[in-house]
Amino acid sequence: MAGMINQLIEIMNEQNERHEELLGLSLEEKDAIIQNDTDTLQNLVNLKQMVISQNNRIEKKRLSLVADIAEVLGQSKKDLDLGELIDLLEGQKEQARLKESGERLREIVYKLKDANDVNRELLNAALEYVNYSLNALQSTISPEPTMMPVPHRGVEEKTGKLNKKM
Repeated sequence: MAGMINQLIEIMNEQNERHEELLGLSLEEKDAIIQNDTDTLQNLVNLKQMVISQNNRIEKKRLSLVADIAEVLGQSKKDLDLGELIDLLEGQKEQARLKESGERLREIVYKLKDANDVNRELLNAALEYVNYSLNALQSTISPEPTMMPVPHRGVEEKTGKLNKKM
């Protein structure tokens, strides 16, 4: 059991590293949004997608391991959460490490959420400005043609003038 808990702690530490990486990318993203640097923003989005993909693979390992731990403990994997697992480890040396890793993950996730909320607000403000600018430009364009149409002259009228000159 101690080996499984140590493995869980290592997996959670990997998740912490991926989330810290995402947090750093989100902070860089904020600067790119403010500076209107779309190339950098696109690169950061691609990097974030790679890190998220890595984190998803780690999460699958974590869920599988938690299911195994729940089975060893005779509990349902749905009922076993981190807090309950920490409580079950009362008096064991892994308890403090698991608790620390969980608290660190929670803290990083909250910071990441805050950074993403700021980025969302900045992007919404930028979109509102673009929409405002487009509406202002469209209002200056007149729906009526600005040139007067040339009157249409019939064929007879043209031939009549030609005949007069001859």
